[in-house]
Amino acid sequence: MLSIWSSLLLVFISILLLVKALWFRYDSKLWLGTFLLLISCFNILCFMLHLKFQDAYLVYILIFGLSSLQVFVVFRQKIHLKVFVFSATQVLLLGILKFGYVSRFEFWYLQILFLIYIISKLSHRLIKNFRS
Repeated sequence: MLSIWSSLLLVFISILLLVKALWFRYDSKLWLGTFLLLISCFNILCFMLHLKFQDAYLVYILIFGLSSLQVFVVFRQKIHLKVFVFSATQVLLLGILKFGYVSRFEFWYLQILFLIYIISKLSHRLIKNFRS
């Protein structure tokens, strides 16, 4: 984990990115600014609470999705909503494995089902796009 000073530096950089993103309407800067802000704030929280990476890795995956959700809310780009749903689903699956609600076999079964669903949606979309 990063030290608290580097996290504070990331907070200031992310604020600059967020201001620039909102001023010039840049979706990439909004995503990066949100991502850096959430990561740095969570790093500061982990530093204060003495959390290890093994205890907090689910939040890091969720932050990736939350940054995409922020871009979806502001710019209404559907791909970012899909990234958020994918990230949240992975956090849910990893969470139920981590807290012992399912065995490893059941976890991999659910992951394979989810992967088959994603591949079927992608192939359906590709076939639909090639027809037009």
